[in-house]
Order: sequence, then structure tokens, then C-alpha cells
Amino acid sequence: MAINVITVSGNVGKDAVLRVTPNGKHIASFSLPAKSGFGDNEKTSWLNCKMFGTMAEKLSGAVLKGAKVTVCGEFVIEEWTRQDGSQAQTPTVLVRDIDLPPRGGTQPQQQATQQASHSQPQQQRQAQMSEPPMDFDDDIPFAPVTLPFPRHAIHSI
Repeated sequence: MAINVITVSGNVGKDAVLRVTPNGKHIASFSLPAKSGFGDNEKTSWLNCKMFGTMAEKLSGAVLKGAKVTVCGEFVIEEWTRQDGSQAQTPTVLVRDIDLPPRGGTQPQQQATQQASHSQPQQQRQAQMSEPPMDFDDDIPFAPVTLPFPRHAIHSI
């Protein structure tokens, strides 16, 4: 049995483009970078991502250039014939799941941090972060474990 699942995370290259086919189906397309190698050998390949149906219709407006998204889906190589008659291919992810940035562009954790920074002086925050909580307990209780079979009966597989 073959499994074809790919997960890619990156900043969107261009705003998603929403199209409607002649039979009324919605298709949204956008691109994500996939980096390989490192240092001087680092290479960036752009993957075309496609969402279909209700997902495309509802979420395409949130997939904007520069937004950090993670997609999971099926990897395919799309093939077509160009107008000049030559063959062309492009790596494509048929999106099944997408993780979009929250509306407003900031992460919830960043918002909470920003709110906290306005309500407390900086010295108090630094002291709170460097000290353990007051209910911290160094003694961790462990209960003895009774195995339902003798220890010598355990065999590694």
C-alpha cells in the first residue's frame, strides 16, 4: 500500500487566485516555497497548491502573499502541453488541510504577551519569569508498579 501525504509550511508567494470552473466548482491556487540543502547549496523550489470546493471558496481570501501557512495534502506532478506544443510539469499539492494565520496577523500568544507588557512594569515581568512558581515541589512522589506477570517473562521482540 502506498501513502501519498505531504506537509509543507512557508510564506505564501502570491495571493491565492480563486477560479470557478464552467460547471461551478471552485479552485484556489497559491504557491509555497520548499527549501532543500543548506548554506551555498540551499535551493528553493516553488510548489503550486490547490484547494477545491467549499475550502477554496471560503479560505482563498485569507491566503495572502507573505502569510505563514502550513498545508497537508496529496503530492502530484501536473502535466500539460504549452501553446508551443512542448510538455510542461509542475509539482502540486492538492490541499486537504490548511493552517492559516489568525485574523489580524498576530499570533494569540503574541497578543497575550503584548497585553501583559502594557499592564506590568518590565522589572516585575523579568522577576516573574526567572523565579519558579511558589507551589513548586522538588519531591515527586512515585508509586510502586506491580506487573501482572513475572519480570523474567518480558522478552524483546
